[in-house]
Amino acid sequence: MAEPTFQADYTGHWVGEAGVVAGRMDAGAFLVDRRRADGIGGGRVQLILSGGNDSRIDARGSAHEIGAGSLYLQFHDEPRRVLWTKPDRQLIVDIDSSRLTVDVEVLRRAMFSPLPVDRDLVDLFVQSATRILHTPRCATPAAGPFLVSLVELLVRSALGDDVELTETGPARRGQALAVMRDNLSRPDLSAEDVAAALNISRRSLFQLFDEGEPPMTVLRRMRIARAQEILGDGRRDDLTIEQVSRLCGFGTARGFTNAFLREAGQRPTDYRRNRGGPSTT
Repeated sequence: MAEPTFQADYTGHWVGEAGVVAGRMDAGAFLVDRRRADGIGGGRVQLILSGGNDSRIDARGSAHEIGAGSLYLQFHDEPRRVLWTKPDRQLIVDIDSSRLTVDVEVLRRAMFSPLPVDRDLVDLFVQSATRILHTPRCATPAAGPFLVSLVELLVRSALGDDVELTETGPARRGQALAVMRDNLSRPDLSAEDVAAALNISRRSLFQLFDEGEPPMTVLRRMRIARAQEILGDGRRDDLTIEQVSRLCGFGTARGFTNAFLREAGQRPTDYRRNRGGPSTT
């Protein structure tokens, strides 16, 4: 007998790299096969609250029964077949797994199994996610890090001793550098912003850079390196120095020129003319 055609209606709201999605689906089967999964980025994880009916997920060679009102994890890129025998609803928080301090392999091992979470925490999940989804004034920039922290809290509460931290200095420092790299064009990016993206304190962020330059110095050097890439590329000569400064996160062209001169030993205009070679003047 053929399975019913899967139909669903979802609504979502995104705050930075985090999102809340709510949806209702008819009875039917939803399939993410290997070919489709291979085309999906593997870094995103979803914490899902099932609705009022049971469902089943076939994945990794096993059948996983998801009871009504269960919280469970799934990664976007994991092949799976989800079967709903009755119309149902879901509430989903979708985040970048690299923002969590829980090892990704621990998260993947926990996929598709109901998480043993205290009911009060489940209620907190529902209230927080639905408020961000439906109340615009709650969807502030701070809501993104809050959603990450919420998932962290629930996962740690559920997995307990199975949680393995990725708290080694090099790994966390690499995450901080990735946040900086992804936000180089933001002139207002602060140490507090980077720390919040990693769910750590400002002090902990600076401790990650104890053996070298402080994080804001590293950020400035990254901005100058990005400017050098642009100025050394003849295909981008149509950009003015002011435009380059904005692309690299400097508030003013003058501030950019002064920082570039200190770092590279040349003004941006000279660097562009010499294509990164020594000044001829």
